[in-house]
Amino acid sequence: MSPYLLSIYFLFVATLSQTLAGVLALQSWGLPDQPKHRRRMWLAFSLGAGVLALHHGYTLSLAAQTGLYDFRQATLAILAGLLNVYAILQLRRPA
Repeated sequence: MSPYLLSIYFLFVATLSQTLAGVLALQSWGLPDQPKHRRRMWLAFSLGAGVLALHHGYTLSLAAQTGLYDFRQATLAILAGLLNVYAILQLRRPA
């Protein structure tokens, strides 16, 4: 598999994982009986993940339309996205 195709795949998975992280954080934001500081934390996580998902989507679009890509950036994007989802899933677990 060429580095270009791997970059496309990595950016696609990064976009999906950041979107999933944003949705999970938004669901946690909506849970009742939480202190205000925890609700603000979940909202910040949700908005941050949404912005990162948009960034990865735009990078994917640029790579697909023009052929410009950066394999290292795509690799870092997929690692960050998967680690973000993992961290949010761990934070959602009951204590």
